[in-house]
Amino acid sequence: MKRFLIALILVLSPISASAAEDFSNADLLRNFDLIAFGNEYTGRKYEIVRKWAKPVLMGIQGKDYPAHLETFIDDVARDLSETTGHRVELYYSFAKQKAGKLAADFDRKKVNVILYYMDDKDLPKELAKYWKGDEEKVRWMVRNSTCFANYFTKKGEIVAAVIAFPSRHPESYHRACAVEEITQILGLPNDSNAVKPSIFNDTSRYFELTDHDRWLLRALYQPEIKPGMARADALRIALDFWKRARPE
Repeated sequence: MKRFLIALILVLSPISASAAEDFSNADLLRNFDLIAFGNEYTGRKYEIVRKWAKPVLMGIQGKDYPAHLETFIDDVARDLSETTGHRVELYYSFAKQKAGKLAADFDRKKVNVILYYMDDKDLPKELAKYWKGDEEKVRWMVRNSTCFANYFTKKGEIVAAVIAFPSRHPESYHRACAVEEITQILGLPNDSNAVKPSIFNDTSRYFELTDHDRWLLRALYQPEIKPGMARADALRIALDFWKRARPE
């Protein structure tokens, strides 16, 4: 199964993720169902959990990327790892290799998320292999999105992913893309304008994870929720978790 994610980011007076937020556990349940199991493009409802079982080990392709991109990815990876309790890290980059800072367990074959920072004209040819060889589909995404991603699953377990950072965008866009795309490839792939306050709402001005988003991530990565688990079971476990962790 393959799933592509597109981030459409509106840079208009961004609101801090620390802004006042008001949501109930019932809101979280509804929104978890929308974001973890919905599809805004097809209207399809997925009936199984999609999440990682193995560590998420990202690698930046090439060396012609700005230093700020690596800083953003490192920051987002640490934040997501702390939030979920699941290992998420920038495992490889040219800069880390040059500085002798690769992980002690480094093995290039362990990289399972490839990050591309490239010119628009180069993206279709380079990334088509992740979209069944369809360069035109990649061109469409380049034209119509700020950044985009694709992930790959086996029986609900996410086993690999790719994220594209078009180089034409300014630094602020790269930060927003890192936050949204890396979060979504963890298994919260959908967007909905009904979900608030959240980065998963394309009409919102949130570009950092909100408290609401962190509760969705914590629920998804509860050990009791397994890749491939039935949607109904996952929703029940998530609600039980929120009732314990944030009683109303």
